[in-house]
Amino acid sequence: MMKRIWQILILSLVVSFFVLIQFSFISSLPNPFCQFNLVLVVLIFILFFLDFRLSLISALVAGFWLDVVSFNFFGFYLLILFATLLLAQWILKNWLTNRSFYTLISLMLSLTFFYNILAAVILYIASSDPGTFFLWQAHFWTTLAYQILWSFLAALILFNIAVASSKKIRPFFLEKKSLYDNI
Repeated sequence: MMKRIWQILILSLVVSFFVLIQFSFISSLPNPFCQFNLVLVVLIFILFFLDFRLSLISALVAGFWLDVVSFNFFGFYLLILFATLLLAQWILKNWLTNRSFYTLISLMLSLTFFYNILAAVILYIASSDPGTFFLWQAHFWTTLAYQILWSFLAALILFNIAVASSKKIRPFFLEKKSLYDNI
């Protein structure tokens, strides 16, 4: 029991550190680089390589700190991070059954798209100026394109690091069988 509490405490501190890096360092970078969503990448990485319960705890910690430091309404980041993780778990259970490199890339790209669309819809509904619809703004699409690019690169790097550092994760390839192998 005490070991589990320490694991959750350490995970909370690590996620809090990533939120601090996201808010204080990455957001102050020039335009293409400030679009990297480190918190989303870390949450998907935790879900993909660890488990769903730890990713929910991480989303709770990250969402709380992002809500504290952002100018959006409180609960905004909690809502979109939980919704994104629920969709990710559903996709992993129903559509993407193996834990391969292609699964991680498709999960990162689809969830980055979902995260940005959901955030824009919630901000559009909560805004006091409904005259500006986000789908017609070029800034939304360039931000989305940059975030998808950064998510792709993060998935590429993180999967290779995880495979190199863990004996449990090994990439596998399906064997190609022909009709004549059974004869």
